[in-house]
Amino acid sequence: MKDDATNISKITKLLKEAINYETQGKKEEAIESYKNAHKYLLEIAKNSKGEERKKRLSQAENVLKAYNSLKNVDINEDKINNGKKILQSLNIETPEIPNITFNDVAGLEDVKNEIMSKIIYPMRYKELSEEYDIEFGGGMLLFGPPGTGKTFIVKAIANEVKANFINVNPSSLYSQWFGQFEKNISLLFKAAYLLSPAIIFFDEIDTLVPKRSGNESDAAKRGVSQLLTEVGGLTSEKDKNIFIIAATNNPWAIDEAILRPGRFDVKIYVPPPDYEARKKLFELKLAKIKPVGNIDYGHLAEITEKYSGADIEFICKKAIQNVFMEVVKTGNKIPVNSEDLMSVIYQIKPSIDENMLNRYKMYTDA
Repeated sequence: MKDDATNISKITKLLKEAINYETQGKKEEAIESYKNAHKYLLEIAKNSKGEERKKRLSQAENVLKAYNSLKNVDINEDKINNGKKILQSLNIETPEIPNITFNDVAGLEDVKNEIMSKIIYPMRYKELSEEYDIEFGGGMLLFGPPGTGKTFIVKAIANEVKANFINVNPSSLYSQWFGQFEKNISLLFKAAYLLSPAIIFFDEIDTLVPKRSGNESDAAKRGVSQLLTEVGGLTSEKDKNIFIIAATNNPWAIDEAILRPGRFDVKIYVPPPDYEARKKLFELKLAKIKPVGNIDYGHLAEITEKYSGADIEFICKKAIQNVFMEVVKTGNKIPVNSEDLMSVIYQIKPSIDENMLNRYKMYTDA
């Protein structure tokens, strides 16, 4: 009994220490205190009977939960750090959850609705998805004219599902050294697993998996094969919380093998901004400018058909810069008006033409 009283005193002291260590962020010390408190509680339980034994075993179980909780935090931190180190070795920037939301994406309601049904809702409501046998994982391809905001959309997706956004430039993976190209691809996916939930984003995927002509190097062939293996494996790893999204301006230049079911089997066309989207784009790009005068957003949207989102962003930046330079020269603060934007619009051509749109339509309908 005397020994039990001593142990109880030790347990009380250890638990107080553990809580204090946790508060101070000293996880290793807190883990050690919980470990010792658990040991003493088991010793008391071993020498006890009946209700007293149950009481001590219950206390030991609670202490073990606290211990495991801290250990798991350490494990998760190690996983995250290892994932980041792998990406760093591949010259891929440190991933993060973007602060862009779907509210920041102008227009494209059909595109957003399809993405919500194919990715966001299944990842957000996992248990419900399992009940209805809705699968998520695998890959999605976004294609469309340059400057239509494909990368922006993927960042918004990552924010909606609170996933790390891993932005991959295909050139960072490619290597002529024997075996290194496919090894880099394997490392990329290993990092994504460690950092899950995560979205791997390949921009300009056509440069990584171009349509085969028979003249590819052995390294390129092995790399494509490895990528196909990794993407195909995602559908059977539901608990990994990994999704892979690729974007391209040239979908017809991609190797058809990557587009088969179980790989990039979800293909979404991202069109140029329509009237409402162009109007919102002008509003968003000018929202932070304080000296804004009379802006007819509707008229600006009307005269910028076939201008991409990137075109509109350039128009706004150029018009603002022109006004700023005028203010610097004259010393008179003047607002940005519709005329300033229109003068820039009339100087540049839209980056999208009818032939380009027809080619995307033919690919979509095929």
